[in-house]
Amino acid sequence: MTMFAIRLTAELKTAISPLKGALVPVLVISSIYNVLLLSGSFFMLLVYDDVLPSRSVPSLVSLLVLVVVAYGFQALLDVTRGRIMVHLGSFFMKSISGRVLDVISRYELSRGQMPQGTQIVRDAETVRAYLSGPGPLAILDLPWILVYLLVLSVFHWSIGLLSLIGVAVLVVLMLVNNRITAPLAQATMRTSASRFALAETTRRNAETLKALGMANARKRQWAALDAEYLQANDRFSYISSTLSGVTKSFRMFLQSATLALGAFLVIEGSASGGVIIAGSILSARALAPVEQVISNWKGMIAARLAIARMRELLEAVPNRIEPMGLEQPHRDLEVRGITAAPPGRQKITIADVTFKLSAGDALAVVGRSGSGKTSLARVLCGVWPSLRGSVRLDGATLDQWPADQIADIVGYVPQAIELFEGTIAQNISRFRDSPDRDAIIQAAQAADCHDLIVRLEDGYDYLIGPQGSGLSAGQQQRIALARALYGQPFLVILDEPNSNLDYEGEAALAVAIKGVRERGGIVVVVAHRPGIVANVSHIMVMNAGRVERLETRAEFEKRRQPSHAVDQQKEPGVEAIHGEGEGRPAQDMPDRSGAKAQDIAPALEAKG
Repeated sequence: MTMFAIRLTAELKTAISPLKGALVPVLVISSIYNVLLLSGSFFMLLVYDDVLPSRSVPSLVSLLVLVVVAYGFQALLDVTRGRIMVHLGSFFMKSISGRVLDVISRYELSRGQMPQGTQIVRDAETVRAYLSGPGPLAILDLPWILVYLLVLSVFHWSIGLLSLIGVAVLVVLMLVNNRITAPLAQATMRTSASRFALAETTRRNAETLKALGMANARKRQWAALDAEYLQANDRFSYISSTLSGVTKSFRMFLQSATLALGAFLVIEGSASGGVIIAGSILSARALAPVEQVISNWKGMIAARLAIARMRELLEAVPNRIEPMGLEQPHRDLEVRGITAAPPGRQKITIADVTFKLSAGDALAVVGRSGSGKTSLARVLCGVWPSLRGSVRLDGATLDQWPADQIADIVGYVPQAIELFEGTIAQNISRFRDSPDRDAIIQAAQAADCHDLIVRLEDGYDYLIGPQGSGLSAGQQQRIALARALYGQPFLVILDEPNSNLDYEGEAALAVAIKGVRERGGIVVVVAHRPGIVANVSHIMVMNAGRVERLETRAEFEKRRQPSHAVDQQKEPGVEAIHGEGEGRPAQDMPDRSGAKAQDIAPALEAKG
């Protein structure tokens, strides 16, 4: 099992640890199996050298019974060791599948874009398929070549030498094959992963590609990737099939050569007639393990590359030990000097953000497009890690609560809404194993979408398709709000939750924010529309990733008075809140973030 002669992570060692435990039993079974493989050769030898000269039918029957028993045990042992390998492959998949999903869910949140998409899933399956197949057993059979060569040498030294030369030729071919096909196998796997990633993005964005007339451009991308993949795969397959064909032909030639050599030895009087047939059969048996290894070479190379890729990803996303957990927070949210950047990138999007909110507070985060509002929301709910600073609830950082408890503490509506395949009830309850029916209805009522849901066919059991298909954008957003409110979380973070809402939806959002505040929760809402300000206690203006101003709603109202118009013109960023009607025009503002002033909700005062 030389495919594992590479450095492994602790998870991979655990996943393949049964291989070590099963190695001795499989070796014992393989040893008996390979000994029994000699029965055919010796049966032919005894028939030609003893039975035929003596014309003894009882001897023939006895030998036939013995060889039938030997073949029966041979079949039983072969099936047994094959089933053991299948179980080992299944154990590997069961042991590693949880970490595979863990890597998929966490990699891009901490390291940036995941290389080759979900290739790690196919890599795990590649390793499992190899372990469950005949490849590892062929490797275990290789040492028995020496035993077969020794038996052939007992027949006659020249027959042993001829078989040894044949084995050496096949080994050289195998090494040459490895040298040539290894880079081709890597290229094939790489382009195959790229094709799968392109196909997946095409499926997800079919509507956009159709509407914008991008279908032909995407076809050209696909054709280029397809050509690269087919070129690498064809070369790899050509070389592998060529070697396999050469191996089979060479084995047949060697068998015939052994037969001819045995006949020559019989003519010379150096061997008996049975040696001709027995030597021919045994020489083919001696080459069989090498031939099997070569025929499974592609699978072995693929499994080795898969293990290497999995090791890199598992090391990049270390296994996380769940913390003990704390009591549910109920006092405050404190953000201390948060500085963050998108995972895997060096460009900082928010810097030195500091504020504190108490139970019952609601903060509206406003600012130009690209000012860092969404980045802040992602850091607050733990989606992005912070480069510096901390987010604390009742003095404790988020990583001091286990994931299951975080689900009861934080509610989150992302900017890009996506519901999952399942019923509305499952989506609202976040697919918990034993969801609370009353809590589901309570969350829907808190988001004021209970009536919307019951009007749908099947109500809460309405089945949502892929990417929320079957529901409008506004309906998806309101159900996502209910999902965020499920279980009455202490901290609710809403990233532009009204982007797709109509008047009724905006009213429902206001009710939801009020409800969280009244029960002692904290709301942080990112918004462009001015109506949201009426429902919060604090307003924070962000510009170029920094806090430009943080004030209470009372201070905000005071700023709106005409007597403060002159002062407002002197303060940077005031226009972001008060719009073009106060101070100088928004289009004349200095743009420190590189974005246009019009991108900010310029009319927040309209519904103050």
